[in-house]
Amino acid sequence: MKNMLKLYLVTDRELSAGRTLEEVVSKAAEGGVTMVQLREKEATTREFVELAKRVKAALAPYKIPLIINDRIDVALAADADGVHIGQSDMPYGEARRLLGHNKIIGLSVENMDDLHQANSLDVDYIGISPVFATTTKTDTATPFGIEGLKSAVRQSLHPVVAIGGMNSTTAAEVMATGCDGIAVVSAICSADDIKGATTELRQIVDSNCRDSWCQQIWRASSYIYQKILGLEFLSELSNGTLDMDLFARYIAQDEIYLGYYYRNMFALAQMMDNEDDRELFVAFAKSGMEGEKAMHELLIDKYGIELNVSSSIVTTNYNNLIQDAINSGNRYYALAVMLPCMWIYNCVGQHILKISELEDNPYKEWILEYGNEEFTLGVNRVLDIIDSWAQEADEKTIEEMNRLYLRAALYEYAFWDYAYYGEEKSYDYSNSLEGWIAKN
Repeated sequence: MKNMLKLYLVTDRELSAGRTLEEVVSKAAEGGVTMVQLREKEATTREFVELAKRVKAALAPYKIPLIINDRIDVALAADADGVHIGQSDMPYGEARRLLGHNKIIGLSVENMDDLHQANSLDVDYIGISPVFATTTKTDTATPFGIEGLKSAVRQSLHPVVAIGGMNSTTAAEVMATGCDGIAVVSAICSADDIKGATTELRQIVDSNCRDSWCQQIWRASSYIYQKILGLEFLSELSNGTLDMDLFARYIAQDEIYLGYYYRNMFALAQMMDNEDDRELFVAFAKSGMEGEKAMHELLIDKYGIELNVSSSIVTTNYNNLIQDAINSGNRYYALAVMLPCMWIYNCVGQHILKISELEDNPYKEWILEYGNEEFTLGVNRVLDIIDSWAQEADEKTIEEMNRLYLRAALYEYAFWDYAYYGEEKSYDYSNSLEGWIAKN
């Protein structure tokens, strides 16, 4: 599927300068298009079906899939390869029931909430729409922009095609986010030389394709993340019903953990190979330490939380995992093992911020600390850094980065689990990744 999405043509007869659809798609196929979507908003059903059959026949020699925009009935009548549906079209479940599992179904995603919902579906790909504002489609949501696209690519469990404003000027930057392809309308349909314009775009796409380590590791850890979101501790914290003794246990362990974490963050900063990155991690450590310290002090004072406690087995083992990576002197390993505490906390914070009842919630300060925009921007910068490192890492290094990240992610789950259950249960499950890794 990923290769099919590389250069995805969406047709528009009005932009085709009087040329037939068969001519447009044939020339585009010669130039390197990998998938074609037939989009017809004004055609009658009969006309749409006839067009689809003709376009399918034109694409057959090139073995390029034909996707129908919105219309399940047209896709069935023309025996197209699949459909692309939007958020206001037929629900995905119904579309899949009608088309069966041998057809391709793509789904437009207009914001991060849509993306998280799509992650729970078995769609074949998602279209991030729009990345940039575009004149070819005006009924669109707020553009994602490059930074928004990066976040979407990293958190999607499905192949991703970027939609909106795709052309020879934007393609390289878009592909550099790690997305699997671009959906193009006017840059191909309106070109004087359709084959030449398509060839140029395909070269840009191919030369800028890159895997995102962050995307791959998020997919691998998606089961752990979903289990985290389902923890009783977080659901009760969100609605303000969490027992204060359980929250106090969490804060007390977090005080122990963060003491080690920020000391190791300063050590990580010294491993950076350029001054800008070094300053970033020092600043991140200082601001995080100051922000969380202030939040902890407020809550400790407000609720009289007792800090004279021993480190739990989860806290001890998690700190030891991080310390071992720091002691290795390998910055790839050190950042991989420290990343879940930033990234997962930020994603959980944003999730809770959307579903929580903040009014009269005794844990309001905690919720606001981890879901705020400043923290998100800092985390995104760190993700950019580790993605760039991973491009240069060898296979053995990547394997160890994966192991360390996943072990740390599982400790994040166990940390909140311990806060809720304390010594009532065993946390031996955190000693092995077996059964916790999602299959890509």
